[in-house]
Amino acid sequence: MDRSNNYYEECAISYLPVHVGEIVRRSGALVRGSLSEIRLREGSSLTLTSKDKSICVPHRCTDTDITYTVRALCGNSLYSHSETIKEGYICTDGGIRAGVCGRAVTEGGRIVSVTDITSISIRIPHRIPGASDEICKLIMKEGFRGMIIYSPPGVGKTTALREIAARMGSKPYSVRIAVIDTRFEICGGLSGDLTVDRLAGYPRAKGMESALRTMSPQLMICDEIGSLSDSDAIRESYGSGVPTIVSAHARNVSELRKKEYIKDLIDMGAFSYAVGLSRGVGGFELAVTELLKE
Repeated sequence: MDRSNNYYEECAISYLPVHVGEIVRRSGALVRGSLSEIRLREGSSLTLTSKDKSICVPHRCTDTDITYTVRALCGNSLYSHSETIKEGYICTDGGIRAGVCGRAVTEGGRIVSVTDITSISIRIPHRIPGASDEICKLIMKEGFRGMIIYSPPGVGKTTALREIAARMGSKPYSVRIAVIDTRFEICGGLSGDLTVDRLAGYPRAKGMESALRTMSPQLMICDEIGSLSDSDAIRESYGSGVPTIVSAHARNVSELRKKEYIKDLIDMGAFSYAVGLSRGVGGFELAVTELLKE
């Protein structure tokens, strides 16, 4: 079943206390279908985010609001989510991901738990049908090796990866795709009859290794590579003849090349294109660099 953006907004609102949820519905009525975030901060006003703009809502969040929402997101089992909470997020069975922060308890410089949560950022997965069409044309070109999608934070890299998976995993392409969804962000919002295998919660390198060994993908997608182990896994994928589409934080290709683990992949020819994202009307504007011609 295909699910609309309104569906995921209602799903996100369902984790809030009833009175707070009603306030969000009334305040968000004018931007229905484009809410990307609901943010609660203890002692501060509730805020909504739509199209990268913050909307202050006339409700001051209390510790009771925060406690209720955290428990609802965890399905009333904080223990079962303790590992991700100490990493700063909670993921729900409904495909919603929430960032959390509070008081960290550390041992030997390592965070062992997070208590007294004071802020929650509920992120709402979105679909922008058609936004990946131009990118998919690049993917289908003969000799395609891979792609790195870049932008500053918050522009829409994860949304772009989600749209690529949705488009390439449906007719007429129906490519076998392995999505390594380490932080449970890409697959939220994906639904319908897709040729997509989801590896949720896997560390990127382990997920790519597992997908190559067991799922025979024709294309792999993962979000925000950030280490040498990620780079090594992409190198293995490239050596196996499976193109990988990844994302990274950067403002331009020069900044990408300053990250040694990305520069090495570019230099070895693992990516055919670097695609920079900026926000456009109804989707993305793309800055395409053909890396193999540089």
